Amino acid sequence: MTPRRKKRIESVLAKRQQDLMVIIENVDDPHNVGAILRSCDAFGVGEVHLLYPPDKGEKGGFRGPRLSELRSKAAASALKWLRVTKWDSTAKLVRTLKHKNIKIAVTTLTGRAKDPINVDLTQPIAIVIGNEHDGVSKEMMKAADYYLKIPMRGFVESFNVSVAAALLLYEASRQRDRRS
Repeated sequence: MTPRRKKRIESVLAKRQQDLMVIIENVDDPHNVGAILRSCDAFGVGEVHLLYPPDKGEKGGFRGPRLSELRSKAAASALKWLRVTKWDSTAKLVRTLKHKNIKIAVTTLTGRAKDPINVDLTQPIAIVIGNEHDGVSKEMMKAADYYLKIPMRGFVESFNVSVAAALLLYEASRQRDRRS
């Protein structure tokens, strides 16, 4: 490795947001998962959780993407820079996060959701991105500390999950930059 390459890697890793993570819950399309992973790397998120409980989804569970699928699809090289953990239990993941004092923010279209600009995204937090059709699971909704809804002005009710993830990570990054 050249000294220039080493310096670049050290510089990028020093900017990682260790207490900002993303949970991808039952997102079905590997292209969406890949795009979310790219956004995670772009915004300095180092830790991503893939949550695919076997009892969820229309036919007994979403399979969840294989990491080899993601390497060859939209994630491009992002996977080599991210710590990705696969989970098959919402309860175990939630317990792990709560034990580490990490808040959980879910994306939802419910009335109690807040514009992310009005939520403190500078604290240790995991942003949950739910399934393209069903959204975040009821179990994850119950565990949430915050409910986020990206304001929209058009007729459509929601963004594509990968776009929503990028917008939320941008807002978290913006808030964290202002804190510095």
